[in-house]
Amino acid sequence: MAEKFQPIFVGGTGRSGTTIAINLLNRHSNIHSSLPREIKYLTSRAGLIDLVYGRPFSLEEDRKGLRSNLIARILPLVGKSKLDFFQKNLHGSWWNETGKKGKPRGLIQAITEQSLIESEKRFLEEFKVDPEKAARDLFYKLSNFQINQPGVKYFADSTPVNMMQSSYLNRLFPDALFLNMVRDGRDVAVSVASEKWGPDDPFQALDWWANRLKKAERSLSSIPDQRKLTLRLEQLVYLDRDSSYEKLLNFLGLESEAGLKSFFDSELSKEKLHEGTWKEKVDNPIKFERKYLKTLKKLKEHGITVEKYY
Repeated sequence: MAEKFQPIFVGGTGRSGTTIAINLLNRHSNIHSSLPREIKYLTSRAGLIDLVYGRPFSLEEDRKGLRSNLIARILPLVGKSKLDFFQKNLHGSWWNETGKKGKPRGLIQAITEQSLIESEKRFLEEFKVDPEKAARDLFYKLSNFQINQPGVKYFADSTPVNMMQSSYLNRLFPDALFLNMVRDGRDVAVSVASEKWGPDDPFQALDWWANRLKKAERSLSSIPDQRKLTLRLEQLVYLDRDSSYEKLLNFLGLESEAGLKSFFDSELSKEKLHEGTWKEKVDNPIKFERKYLKTLKKLKEHGITVEKYY
């Protein structure tokens, strides 16, 4: 099928600025940000990347993930396959689930169920012959259904694990761009600890943050420099606003627009960053700070430098 846009995959560790970044990009007339903002059917377990390339054990982050991976490998022995789970999820939570505010979230936000069914039928037919092409075509078809204005050059998604799976996304979409958002690990850890999907202890969340950074760096190493950009959230918001803003536009080859600049000026503020709230939320901030410094040192030993701005 004819591709009319270039994918932009925004990602990070989670709670690192991916949502604000994609909402900013969405203010440009040449960019359409996905609904939902995170495309579950692409990088989730049993998603397209998993179906086409498999899921290495090195991608797993905990024992639960390793166990699920192992189970998936023995499914064919009991007459089931990842494709069965893909179809189930495509019509389940990936299609429609309840969001944080009680509203529907999923592909239902942007496309009709009939469009989904017709696209799935075509995908299943092509998958038997060429899984990679079938997966690529399904992504473009479902994404194109969302775009209802002319002149769209980019289609953006902000699933955090995009960076951890960037090497696979790059194989599926050789022209894709990758925006890696990095944020102070202390702020990330405390924010993640308040969510249902991550470690509930800030100290453990620091390890989780560092592990994701390492996996992302390893995966991004296969991407050509001209198609990837790492931005620190703190620099974009207040430390080096103008330069970071220009760097983002230059990376995309776009000119600034009134709507984009207005959103940037009003929504990206230090007050909304909630920087340093970990000092009140962590039981032992001195111990937490000490662990963070050790974590930064270990990351540097792996060739990853995360500047400590405060």
